[in-house]
Amino acid sequence: MPYIARFVKADGTVVRGHYRWAAGARHEMAILAVAVAAIAVIGNGNVSSKGGQGHTPRPQKTGSYPITFADKGRAVKPRPQKSVTYPIRFPKVERKPVPRPSVVYPIRFETNGSGR
Repeated sequence: MPYIARFVKADGTVVRGHYRWAAGARHEMAILAVAVAAIAVIGNGNVSSKGGQGHTPRPQKTGSYPITFADKGRAVKPRPQKSVTYPIRFPKVERKPVPRPSVVYPIRFETNGSGR
């Protein structure tokens, strides 16, 4: 948020210093506020009107541990085999030398007279 300093308008009105929001920031903040309010309303725990005691059901056990598998032996991994029996020749790629930069770094703009 940029700070706008105190100034006087052309008609003589004095405007005190203030912060100004960026363009579109109010719209973005309104969307964020609505999203936060929706999350607060929808995701406010699992409050139920049943029971009156505030009791919530606990999760039930769904599996039996330790997990055992029917196959007790170790599975044999298949060995990779060649998909073709003839050699595949790929064309040779000629490597070109990497060009070297002709500029010495760092570039100093104040010595080039650019006025930056």
